[in-house]
Amino acid sequence: MLHTLTEDFATFLSEVTHSDLSSPVPYSTRDIGDLYLHLLDQHNNIAAVLGDRPIPQPTGPHDRQALDTRVDPIYGSVELEAGYRHSAQLMENAFTATTDTSRRYQVPGFPAAADIATLYEEQIRNTVIHTWDVAQALGFPYQPARDVAQRVLRTTVLRATPQASDSATETANDTGEFASVLSLSGRTR
Repeated sequence: MLHTLTEDFATFLSEVTHSDLSSPVPYSTRDIGDLYLHLLDQHNNIAAVLGDRPIPQPTGPHDRQALDTRVDPIYGSVELEAGYRHSAQLMENAFTATTDTSRRYQVPGFPAAADIATLYEEQIRNTVIHTWDVAQALGFPYQPARDVAQRVLRTTVLRATPQASDSATETANDTGEFASVLSLSGRTR
């Protein structure tokens, strides 16, 4: 599932032009360029921690200055999707290669150490929410499939209230799963 969601995100990134890099992301102090760099760091951090080894610097732009000067001379695109796909693949491979499901991992940027299943669900949640962020910044609609929205809602509710039960997500289902996810994550349509 994570691969499909990262591909959805990459599809939106393929639409980003140089002038879009500074477009603000809703409900954040970041813009599209900042969010892109944040996600590369997050993917690389997850891959490094799960794989117990450092991840080499990406080949594409990996800092704001390099990102701001990258432009395709013909199409005006900044071609963010290639770097994003590379970092996402490193992360996905690390999730796949992890065999110790009981071990807790401390990933920079995450509030506490977590097991592999929790990290995976958090990454699904982050990918869906940030896909919505970029789509909104670019003026495109985004609505994940209902089963994805339900899964992300469950993760979001558990994150907010670790003792939450399935009944908490069932109540939110009545008002629309993805609308509830957006609301619980401080975003609105």
